Amino acid sequence: MSTPPTPGRRGSGGTPPPSQGTLTKMPTPKTDVLSRPPSMGMKKSASTRFAEKNTQSLEKLPSFREVTPAARTDLFIRKLNQCCLLFDFADLSADTRSKEIKREALLQSVEYLFSSREAFNDQVYKSVVDMVSINLFRPLAPRSNPYGVMYDPEEDEPILEAAWPHIQIVYELFLRFIDSPDFNAGMAKNFIDQKFVTQLLELFDSEDPRERDYLKTTLHRIYGKFLQLRSFIRTSIRDVFCTFVYETGRHNGVAEILEVLGSIINGYAVPLRDEHRNFLTKVLLPLHKPKSLTLFQSQLTYCITQFVDKEPSLALITIKTLIRMWPVGNSPKQVLFLNELEEIINVMDEIAFRECCVPLFKHITQCFRSDHFQVAERALYFWSNDHIVSLVADNVATILPMVYNVLFYNSNHHWHKSIRGLSFSSLKLFLEIDPGLYAQCAQKYREDDNSRQARAEFAKRPQPTHLDAKPKVRRRISVHGMAEKLLI
Repeated sequence: MSTPPTPGRRGSGGTPPPSQGTLTKMPTPKTDVLSRPPSMGMKKSASTRFAEKNTQSLEKLPSFREVTPAARTDLFIRKLNQCCLLFDFADLSADTRSKEIKREALLQSVEYLFSSREAFNDQVYKSVVDMVSINLFRPLAPRSNPYGVMYDPEEDEPILEAAWPHIQIVYELFLRFIDSPDFNAGMAKNFIDQKFVTQLLELFDSEDPRERDYLKTTLHRIYGKFLQLRSFIRTSIRDVFCTFVYETGRHNGVAEILEVLGSIINGYAVPLRDEHRNFLTKVLLPLHKPKSLTLFQSQLTYCITQFVDKEPSLALITIKTLIRMWPVGNSPKQVLFLNELEEIINVMDEIAFRECCVPLFKHITQCFRSDHFQVAERALYFWSNDHIVSLVADNVATILPMVYNVLFYNSNHHWHKSIRGLSFSSLKLFLEIDPGLYAQCAQKYREDDNSRQARAEFAKRPQPTHLDAKPKVRRRISVHGMAEKLLI
């Protein structure tokens, strides 16, 4: 499943949002569960289930082609009931025949949902949801390193679900069931309820990226089909994020949940409701605090830019909050914040930019001064964005006096060659925008520089010490003389 598109970085204005009131469709994960057996060369975890070892064995049921069309619904329910039996995948040699029978039954059920055009009755809805709940809702495997260094997806190997050969097909079956043209949300709401959604959200903390990929598609389908659950899903997502930010600091599925949320935000109607504005300020913006921001920063940026695009007045509070949370001393994280600032500016209009340009460029000027060349370089790359340059040109009288001194100093004195070249190119850009204002700023800089040099030279001059000073002569006045002066 692909990451939501983010606005262009170099002069693009971003992708236009879909029509209001719609929900962006998320594609089903690309798999070959119907044509190939599961791969066996991947790292497995121990069983995530702590039940007693299963002693039952399955008997193969006839396929759907071997029965009459009238009997296929009953056969489908029998196969679903058969798939409720769980097996321990920690021992790959145990119950191999029953495991294969269950896998074939799941695959045949998926094919039946894909080809059948029969209306589903209540028993079918109940059997599907029960089978999905029994197979999916389980305690997750313990973290591989719960108290040590934070999990890094680029360096560490995730704990993969041992029962994935069955669980993957269960996800596929449930998605086919919801996407079926015969699916009736009014009948299914009695079985897919708030408890079901809560248990589904708990699975997002799985370390297996394959399962999280299916989960985000499944949650998105439920949000689109069940209107009565939408408010509860948004509230549950808020609770997950707040627990992650303020309590645990660890969650494996933040990026996937943000992808679902990004498509949900795309469908918000304008003007936004207070509930949605509060979600931005009290839930999404605090997500910049955790140390693991790099794992979900692109998805978080997409969600925030969607809010600013729909309601430009939110740009000011967004930028002020980012400045307040600025990671001083953490240069890689500062680069991420600068990336996000550029994406936000890309969706601003002239009015919103005029309101926040002063605090924004005061802070960007501080980034120009950074001794870390990557931070200064990323800030100077703002001038490579055509949209930002056009907004700056309309407000050059406010922005150029704030940035000229730093740019001129960097062009002559910064230790890194790349920063000197980028600063000089930035000065040439402002010279083309407004030569008169540029000359005034240059003249003021020279005057200030001359006064600084004069003060420095004065400070270098030798100052008279207490030994060189002329001694003061104390006049002695007698008591009689003082009395006479008082009388006069």
